[in-house]
Amino acid sequence: MLINPLKSNKVDIIVKPDVNKDKVIGEIITYLINNYSDYLSDIEINRGIVENIVREKVYKEYSNMNTETTIKNILDKLFGYHILQKYIDDKEVSDIRVTRFDNIFIKRNGVWKKVKEEFNNEEDYINFVRYCILKNRGKITNETPIVIVSDRKNNLRIEAGIEPVNVVSPNLVIRIHRPEMLQSLEELFISNIEMLDIEIYKFLIKAIISGCNIIISGKGGSGKTTLMRNLINKIPEDLSITSNEETAELFSTHPNIIQREILKNRNEDKNITLAKLTAHSLVMSNDVVVIGELKGEEAMVFFDAVATGHRGYATVHSDSSTNTIDRLVTLMKRDSNAQSYTDKYLRKLLSLSIDIIIFMKNFKVHEIAEVLYDEETQDVKYNILFEFKVDRYDNGKSIGQFQKINDPIGKCKEKIDLSSYEIERILS
Repeated sequence: MLINPLKSNKVDIIVKPDVNKDKVIGEIITYLINNYSDYLSDIEINRGIVENIVREKVYKEYSNMNTETTIKNILDKLFGYHILQKYIDDKEVSDIRVTRFDNIFIKRNGVWKKVKEEFNNEEDYINFVRYCILKNRGKITNETPIVIVSDRKNNLRIEAGIEPVNVVSPNLVIRIHRPEMLQSLEELFISNIEMLDIEIYKFLIKAIISGCNIIISGKGGSGKTTLMRNLINKIPEDLSITSNEETAELFSTHPNIIQREILKNRNEDKNITLAKLTAHSLVMSNDVVVIGELKGEEAMVFFDAVATGHRGYATVHSDSSTNTIDRLVTLMKRDSNAQSYTDKYLRKLLSLSIDIIIFMKNFKVHEIAEVLYDEETQDVKYNILFEFKVDRYDNGKSIGQFQKINDPIGKCKEKIDLSSYEIERILS
């Protein structure tokens, strides 16, 4: 609007300069984070309140802009994941990794690729990281610079880090779970994934029915959770199960399972850790205790439960089946009560508790080892049952053949033999 300086008019009209749309959106979201974090931490419930705050702010301070469009853009950013949303919606994308405001990578069909999108600047990106954590009931600050939260509505696990831990830039890592696309154990060997073959499939079904205790090891993204989910779903329905996870990822369809997730980012005495969840599982009339991923003191609680008769399933990070026991000993000693135990004692406890270790790599079963205890050496001994013989690695995939190496000879064989009638009844 132009003002005629020659015309007598006592009304002062101030025309605000045109402001960059993205800058305005960033300013308003920063304002919300700094002043209304309680509302944002439960944004679905407080959606109406937040919308009203945004409207009032935009009409009061940014009325020179297309207000309704600006409000819509802000709300889209608040209730979605901004420039990352289209990758969350892309069914072929399993992971998103942001290392800087202008470095965004996605993992599509198992392969990482940098994308063209980027945040406006470092400040815009930092606010986005803060908000991602805040709206999923977390809080990231200089005192708590590394945080993991889960978005249950969108089935996301979100990990973020800022200063003083991160050296160059904040990071954001998003794992996308798609329960609607989950494959069955049968599909994992007949599809192009080929996680296992028919011989391994038959063996695992027998091991599950007979009550073998199973640990699945491998690095992150190797397929541990996918295999674990499908093993749990094959447990007979007359057995009660409780699964405990740091962030919900299993999404089991078993009808007799209670699925739980830890509770954190509260006062220390009100946090519910994996160790607390695992201990509570022992008084819930459970036949089977499941840990999504063993990371610390809960390992001691878990193996105490398995040693006293509960069936147990868990995953753990390890670089081979035969190194998994050593990794578990380290985790068990994070429980102060276990620090007085010798490694020798803990290795014996593990060898008597675990029947099978499955090692995963590149979404394939690379090895299955039966765990034994050698009375002569008084140490762990392994009987390799299956191996994946690798011919080559191609674009992040293992190319080769599955091979059966040995038959079970220890506890695993005993359990399968004792359950032969039950196995035949269920499989017939």
